[in-house]
Amino acid sequence: MKAKHILLAISLLGSAGLQAQSISFEKEDEYTSLSVYDTWEESPFRTGGISDIHRYVAVVDNPDKEVDEFLGTAPNPTGKVLALQRSRYGSNTFGARIDLPQPIRLGTATRYVHVLIYKPEGETTPVLLTALGKRTDWPYQSREAEQLWVKSASDIVAGKWNDVVFPISTNPNVELHSLVVVPDLSSPHNRTTDFVAYIDEIEVSDNSLPRYSLSNYPVNFDKGQAYTRTDRRFTKISVTGAGSSAQTISFGTQTVYRDLTQTHFISAKAGDVLTVKLSQSGVWMSGYVYVDWGNDGKFTPLLNGKVPADGSDLVSFTHIDGYNSKGAATNGNNVSNGVITCPSFTIPQGTPSGVYRMRCKVDWNCADAGGNVASDNTLIANGGGVVDLLLNVHDDEVKISSNQLNGDVLNTDSTTLVSRLIPYGKSHTILMAPAPGFTYKGIVLRHGYNLDGERFVRDNMQWTTDTIAASRFREDNTFTIPASYVNGEVRIEGLFDIGTGVQSPASQALSKEGTAVVTDERCYDLSGRFLTSSSPKGIYIQNNKKYINN
Repeated sequence: MKAKHILLAISLLGSAGLQAQSISFEKEDEYTSLSVYDTWEESPFRTGGISDIHRYVAVVDNPDKEVDEFLGTAPNPTGKVLALQRSRYGSNTFGARIDLPQPIRLGTATRYVHVLIYKPEGETTPVLLTALGKRTDWPYQSREAEQLWVKSASDIVAGKWNDVVFPISTNPNVELHSLVVVPDLSSPHNRTTDFVAYIDEIEVSDNSLPRYSLSNYPVNFDKGQAYTRTDRRFTKISVTGAGSSAQTISFGTQTVYRDLTQTHFISAKAGDVLTVKLSQSGVWMSGYVYVDWGNDGKFTPLLNGKVPADGSDLVSFTHIDGYNSKGAATNGNNVSNGVITCPSFTIPQGTPSGVYRMRCKVDWNCADAGGNVASDNTLIANGGGVVDLLLNVHDDEVKISSNQLNGDVLNTDSTTLVSRLIPYGKSHTILMAPAPGFTYKGIVLRHGYNLDGERFVRDNMQWTTDTIAASRFREDNTFTIPASYVNGEVRIEGLFDIGTGVQSPASQALSKEGTAVVTDERCYDLSGRFLTSSSPKGIYIQNNKKYINN
């Protein structure tokens, strides 16, 4: 959701101290002038071919203050925004120019410019930020010199307000007098008409995190991004709990980001102490582990001084500004014999059983789960990687049940599976008992959490189904559910039907019939015991008929 904007201080030229700078277009004193700019020197907007360039921008009423269904709130409820007529006669770097009332001097630190951008449907290309200014140690340089060009890491969502974050850094002697927001980097050659894009809520801060995201668990680069260097690869995750063997996951190295949430999970219990090791080739990289405890679709890093605060989704790291998550000093060169060992962390007591998105990241000095975007230290350039998987927080025992017609799925002792508890992560054997005249074709297993709810919550798979054919059952009609399927609640649907299929030995033994005094839909002996494959020989009753189990 759209949080209150916390503007961290930046140094402003001519200011008495540290202040925050933002432009909301609600007041005219937030900027000195508005116009357009094109980095193409032969652009008609620079040569005078189009004279009145100011008519291409204007402060207008916000065209979209609607509540976003994904966020549950309006991403941008402000009254006024900057509208830009994106001209087809400009180059792909044509954008809106905002002249600042006070120049920005960055110094040596990387800062972050946040811009809300809204484009019409179909306009899904990346966007660009350009800044104009001069070096104070070059007295003859114009204030119109282009000092930086920063492209967005990925395309923005069309037809919605997006919070786009641009990391900016320059020579420490540079002061920035104008910001240019380019809302569309596609070539204009095939355009026959202009379109209007909207810009709002420009903020410069030390915060690299977007103010909100329109997708679950974003990263700060294209998720299909390939590795750009061959000497560094993130290849394996190993998680160990106290007194337990390591749970290890290996993966390919084709792309920097990998989503393993539908294929891999780590099992643990509330109160467990976990140690995560990340296999990484190369040196001078650090490790970071996140868990979305709130299941809200994002990882929120919270620090209390130098260590994770209570409730932080950043649970372990080997290096942030010279310290690890235990508060110990570190220089950040945390790869030892190809492995980064992250400090141990504890799953909080009282954590409800269920699945939680877990992210493991190899990066350099960055709390942002999306990856470092500082121009001199990007995750991509440094050869880092990001892997998402699920953390399954479970109880010692889980519920198993069955639901079917024309037969029963039983425990091997012929007892029912109504709300029975069985050990988590242990195999369990069941028995098929079709009603007389029926056969079975197998079972359908649904296992996981929230079995009556949506299968995916915030893109995290809650449960899955597996069909077990009758051919996989033993001759005595038993089947052992693999331990890997007992990863939460287990619900079994028996596939009973008339016709072809497997018939139990008990049903096959009902070969003789006569008159009886008991009426029931199923077959019992005279003491009321249900006939199964392990039942003793004798007389059984079903539908006013007497059967002999011989």
